[in-house]
Amino acid sequence: TVNRETCCSLVVMNGGTARIDPAFDTAQQQWGFYFQDDIKLTRNLTLNLGMRYELETAPLEDQNRLVQQLNLAMPLPALANNPPQMPSEVTSIANIPYSYNGTIVFANGSDRRMYMAPKATYLPRAGLALRLNDKTVLRTGWARYAVPMVAVHPEGGGIPTYGFSQDTPILGPLQGVPRAFLSDPFPASNPIQLPKGTSLGDYTEVGNSVYWWNQSLHVPINDRINLSVQRQAPFGFFTEGTFFMNFGHDVQDPSMWGGNYGFNMNQVDPNLVYKYKGAIDQSVANPFYGMPANIVPGSLGIQPEISVRNLLRPYPQYGDLTEYAWPGVTDHYYALQLSAERPMSHGFYFLLAYNYNHEYHSQYFNDIDTYNNKFTMMDRGNPRHSLRAAGTWEVPVGRGRQFLSNANRFVDAFLGGWSTSSLWMFNSGGLLMFGQADVSGDPRQNVPSGYYFNPSVFAVSGAYTPRTNPWYYNGLRGPSF
Repeated sequence: TVNRETCCSLVVMNGGTARIDPAFDTAQQQWGFYFQDDIKLTRNLTLNLGMRYELETAPLEDQNRLVQQLNLAMPLPALANNPPQMPSEVTSIANIPYSYNGTIVFANGSDRRMYMAPKATYLPRAGLALRLNDKTVLRTGWARYAVPMVAVHPEGGGIPTYGFSQDTPILGPLQGVPRAFLSDPFPASNPIQLPKGTSLGDYTEVGNSVYWWNQSLHVPINDRINLSVQRQAPFGFFTEGTFFMNFGHDVQDPSMWGGNYGFNMNQVDPNLVYKYKGAIDQSVANPFYGMPANIVPGSLGIQPEISVRNLLRPYPQYGDLTEYAWPGVTDHYYALQLSAERPMSHGFYFLLAYNYNHEYHSQYFNDIDTYNNKFTMMDRGNPRHSLRAAGTWEVPVGRGRQFLSNANRFVDAFLGGWSTSSLWMFNSGGLLMFGQADVSGDPRQNVPSGYYFNPSVFAVSGAYTPRTNPWYYNGLRGPSF
């Protein structure tokens, strides 16, 4: 398949940011090759083997206007050789080993792709079917699947085109004092920035936040394993019991809009925030203010004051530095699935299906874990139990049916040909998730009438404190439906 996305030149306001986008046309290709075959080992045992190979190229833009990365190993000589003098309010908190590195790398005529696409995506699968008797079969299998990256950055979304597109964020309050107003969202101290192409070279986004895609990208992989027993039951029912597992590796955001998991490489150590509290957010003279626009072209260079927090980053010349497609996120899913189905016969069809599942996902427990890139496997919070019943009944009245089979056209038009379908669904309650709070007891105990948990054990956390309370409490679930 070949995917193309063309976007027009426009200025849009989105989430407190003015964005100028060029007209650009991106393309990428997907190729898939596979073989798969059944091998009859014995009269009762069949082996299924297969191998699939997939190759997906990274996005390419016809005029080389994509950005590949911010190279944090390369210095910015104008800053590294003459670093700005940090205010005493910053150095009294910590002597940060600043790095004045970080140069923009543009796609070019010899290296036009947005990242290095993996070329070794091999996806084996194997299965066995064992005939136990004339009515029962045992099946088991394992298969590996790759998630296409076009599903992670669909329709040209999330593709950096710095220099050719430009974001100008609306400045938030500084120590509670507004710096933007509805009548003037971009005052003289923070004017809308215009694209400058590649004219600024390595310094293109200095003073702004930057994101880019992992240049050694790992394709998201799912390993799926199942064990099933299928049996022909009395009264025409077909029954099945399955234990299913899915293990996701290097998972990316599964939302319907696509997306990704990124890691900010320019974080402030949260332990400094908890120790120095309000001193972190006081405003100080901005040491980057007034620097030449070709050295600090971003919004940082035109703000006379800045918070101490922003100057405690390891790369103080930038805002957030986020690498997308961050590896290491995992998903584990386990399910017991039971079903009984009666295929359509004599005008009647019925299905009953039940699912019991557990799903766990890598998460950062709090901002200290985020800073240290430490994942914890936590429950997704999905309902444990899901039950479905469905049926269709063709009313046995009318031409070709049991009653009034010889009815005339007038009678058949009103009384014949009717059917009814019904669906009944049940889900148990989802796990209740809690934000940061001070917790003085177990919310599962002494629950007031009409409540699902005891709210009196929760209180608002004080400012500048780390999260220590659990995200959830086992067994504490919301309403079923």
